[in-house]
Amino acid sequence: MLYYPQLTTGSISQFPVTRTVNMRTVANQLPSGFTIRMADTGAQKVQWRLVYSDLTDGERASLEGLFEASAGQLNTFTFLDPTDNLLMWSEDWTQSVWTPDALLQFAGGVADPLGGSAAMQLTNTAQTTQQIVQNTSGPSSFVYCFSVYVRSNVPAAIQLVVTATGQTTLTAVTTGASWKRVTTSGSLSVQQEGIGFGVQLPAGVQVDAFGAQVEAQPGAGLYKQTIDLGGVYSSTRFSSDLLAVTATAPNQHSCQIGLISSL
Repeated sequence: MLYYPQLTTGSISQFPVTRTVNMRTVANQLPSGFTIRMADTGAQKVQWRLVYSDLTDGERASLEGLFEASAGQLNTFTFLDPTDNLLMWSEDWTQSVWTPDALLQFAGGVADPLGGSAAMQLTNTAQTTQQIVQNTSGPSSFVYCFSVYVRSNVPAAIQLVVTATGQTTLTAVTTGASWKRVTTSGSLSVQQEGIGFGVQLPAGVQVDAFGAQVEAQPGAGLYKQTIDLGGVYSSTRFSSDLLAVTATAPNQHSCQIGLISSL
């Protein structure tokens, strides 16, 4: 599978980044004078304009390599949106995109750190550790930052999970009575398609969790709520058959890249 590359900084893009969502409504006027309007879901598109400067020779080669492999606009690749949360259903851990162990229980309607009631209570009713993980279709070797807000009535030690076939990392964090955003950042050494993120609770532990977020970059950005669509776009194309790169100095290059994907 082809992936849009990360820079040596561990980020997908530089500033500024422009993201545009295009939607279309189909209107049908009946003889009676009434008009029926429906969303044309097949025409929904999202576009990005990425501006780069001071790219190294290696970064330029990676972008040009993807452009050649995808034959310009012809073939698709997977793009991890640098402006979005890569996870789906970031506040509802009962959705099918999340895979929990059998004895992990959930309760909704818990007060969250943003003043709402969208947090969930996670309770490990087993005698061993239990975890919940969501898999994404990003490459396992990329740099990611996984973050989530947690709290508990009783201080507890839990783990943030980053996992792929053949390798799992656990980052220990401590919860307390106040909401705290905990993070883990880095990359796995294995190279495969797909990587999972989640939390692991020791036996008998109960915590409140809110706002799970994954970004393809070293640090956590502002929290972005998601429902049934995350920031992983597997059918992305270049929007032009021309990739113009300007060498501004030795080992320094600049360019602008347009991408487009269906929603």
